[in-house]
Amino acid sequence: MHICEPEDMKIFHESEARRTLLSFVEGVCDSLSNPVPMRSELDSECLKSIEEFLGKLEARVAFYPKPVVHSRFGDPNFRLWHEYVLSAIPDFIKGLSFPIEEATKVDITAYLQNSFGSPARLDYGTGHELNFIAFLCCLELLSVLDLRDRSKVALKIFVRYTGLTRTIQQYFRLEPAGSLGAWGLDDYCFIPFLWGSAQLQIHSSSAPNLIIADPLVVEEGNMFFDSCRYVKLVKGGPLEVVSPTLASLSTVKSWKQMTEGLFKMYCGECINKFQVMQHFHFGTLLNLRKA
Repeated sequence: MHICEPEDMKIFHESEARRTLLSFVEGVCDSLSNPVPMRSELDSECLKSIEEFLGKLEARVAFYPKPVVHSRFGDPNFRLWHEYVLSAIPDFIKGLSFPIEEATKVDITAYLQNSFGSPARLDYGTGHELNFIAFLCCLELLSVLDLRDRSKVALKIFVRYTGLTRTIQQYFRLEPAGSLGAWGLDDYCFIPFLWGSAQLQIHSSSAPNLIIADPLVVEEGNMFFDSCRYVKLVKGGPLEVVSPTLASLSTVKSWKQMTEGLFKMYCGECINKFQVMQHFHFGTLLNLRKA
């Protein structure tokens, strides 16, 4: 089931799917800003499998040579890589080794398939990122991922996913889907800023005003500052020029306020946008029933 018309967004606003997705996103923020004892110091087999699968997909990128003639956006070889991704997903899902109904398997397969950009448009954006969030959310709903492992899901799995998406963005020159240009945080993603700001609420020596520092000092292992660094690298200039919206966050007083503000922005710029949600798959786990 899909959202077909802008009027359908009213149904989505009141749906179980929206509530569940936002609860997961906000719950990961809470786990990063208020750490609780993890289930185990060792990674679960599921976490290892996902991390290894993402690594396998990234290693495959180099199999496709870059064309001699470069257009600004869109290497058609991305379609070949994406075909490989689609062919690899069924065995990966099967290898997770947990009992699953066929309808549920269809759901999580669809979310994972839609997590790596569009082969038709040769682009990648926050809608694809949302599909990966939905994939992780569904694994938690199925108890494949443990609630107490949310920090690991963010710091290991999602960081690995973000690295892969940056590789395909640059290697295949993917166009940003629905980009706000200089007036967005990033042309391609949002969640690393949100979850990264939650990380910084504890044990951080960095204040928000350091966002515009030159050179930018990246806190090791922090998604927020790493994403700021990436924006500067790709756009090639001071944040005040290439991303004034991101630079404006330097005036926020605390990381707690930053997380709260970014969560509201995520709702407005992604979850509540028809342009994003019209492509989203609704099924058994994330459905349009009224919450």
